[in-house]
Amino acid sequence: MKILILLTFILGQVFFIGCENIPRGRDSIAQLESKITSDEDEEVEDVDLSVERPSGAVVIQSDFCGCSQGEPITFGNCEAICDNKPNDENQTLYFNVELTNEITLDETFGNVFGWCNAQLPDENGEAIVGTGCVLEIKDENGSTQSIAFEPENNNSTSFSVDIGGLNDNTTYRVTIVEQTSGATSTTFQFRKFSDLLESRKRGPLQIEPVNRYTCMIREFETTEGSGSTNLLDLDRFHLFFNSQTRPEPLREETVASFFCHDIGTHGETPINSPLLEETTGVFSVWYKDDPRFYNLFGGPERDINELIEQEVNLQGATLSSTPDLFAELNWLSYLDDGDATPGGDNDVTSVQVRNENLGFYMSPFLDSDTFKAYCPTRAHYFSNSPLFKAMKEYIGVDTEGLYIAKENNVCNFLLINESVVEDIWFYKQNGNHIKPTSDTIAGKQIQFYWPADPSSPYIKKSHQRIYTIKATDELSDACGTPVTSTNTNTSGGIPDNFPPHDKRIGCVPVLAD
Repeated sequence: MKILILLTFILGQVFFIGCENIPRGRDSIAQLESKITSDEDEEVEDVDLSVERPSGAVVIQSDFCGCSQGEPITFGNCEAICDNKPNDENQTLYFNVELTNEITLDETFGNVFGWCNAQLPDENGEAIVGTGCVLEIKDENGSTQSIAFEPENNNSTSFSVDIGGLNDNTTYRVTIVEQTSGATSTTFQFRKFSDLLESRKRGPLQIEPVNRYTCMIREFETTEGSGSTNLLDLDRFHLFFNSQTRPEPLREETVASFFCHDIGTHGETPINSPLLEETTGVFSVWYKDDPRFYNLFGGPERDINELIEQEVNLQGATLSSTPDLFAELNWLSYLDDGDATPGGDNDVTSVQVRNENLGFYMSPFLDSDTFKAYCPTRAHYFSNSPLFKAMKEYIGVDTEGLYIAKENNVCNFLLINESVVEDIWFYKQNGNHIKPTSDTIAGKQIQFYWPADPSSPYIKKSHQRIYTIKATDELSDACGTPVTSTNTNTSGGIPDNFPPHDKRIGCVPVLAD
């Protein structure tokens, strides 16, 4: 007769990673930035080339800024500019122009005042006095309004207009238009905002280490007649916790079949420190209670996503949508042996694996040229990418890939970071162990021997087990637990979300330089 204590693994919770928590269907960095717009990308409005007053000869420069009380009210690199403007409550747009030779070398015009007001002959040769210029302003919905623009009769190329009547938190396209002829300047775009989002928590997001430990499961067999008990099976399971979620000791009734401490050293009485094979700081995540992971601004997104988008806007660029960069890492953390239920029976009939939120990890990025997933480093933060430059303020550290691996023939899962696994992983070809590269890893069954032995990673020792890297959609077949894939599909059933080439689930902060 077997003495069997049922272990109920809530693997559906394991695969929470494979469902809601994996950032899916989001724009890659290239997709987001392909949709970035700035004043340099704006097209000049169609003009009537028959007019003699030249269009496109008044060229708006890119250093335009809206200011009030010495502070920016438009996105762009405006802090230094507004700091030197009058410290009053007026909402003023400041901009500079450059004139082409069509104006500067033509005595009829000469300057901006002349271009707006010069008398030009009509088809009968009679002089027509220009009716002057206005700023034609079109909002993001296509509604157009005009603001008076009356330059002085001098050679100044710097101007200012009152924009107090424009709505806050709206994007506008602006063109100088001479009203009689319809001649136009080049067009520029700005976004006026009410107040900048200000987080009381400044600097990079807080980082927290994640710790790993092991629980063992024993299955015994009792021989009929003699009553002797023999160990039938012994399996290990990897669990993870952080500084806030160290598990409680198991109950004494549980230890006969489940134990999470070194019973050879500390005996059968359950303890929770140290835990079996406890290893601190195996990888890092972003601290789950950093205030910027909450919605304290009252918007539809986590504050960190809105802060990063604002940093992009302050550079004078615009993303197609608010970036959704982070997800909770809910993972196997402790064994619940029945005491979680108030008034529960002391007879242990089942043990369940429970999850904890260990912190936040980041969605991997996709190189649109190579279709390879990658995690950003400081080199990216100092690039010309508006998004990466914005991320520098709140992340600032190198990141690396995080992977899920499953032990062969056992429902045992391991979270492992890139800097560890890249020294021990392999794929087999013609019986040989081959270390994968970024060019060869796609489409291979990537495995490693664990516990790790980087000095001879391709020789399996007696104490090591074989683990295989799994993509999130492969977890649906693991341990017989069905999981809904998180791939988004088009109406034709074709996936429109390209998976990471190396099966990384996300990016986490690098522990050290």
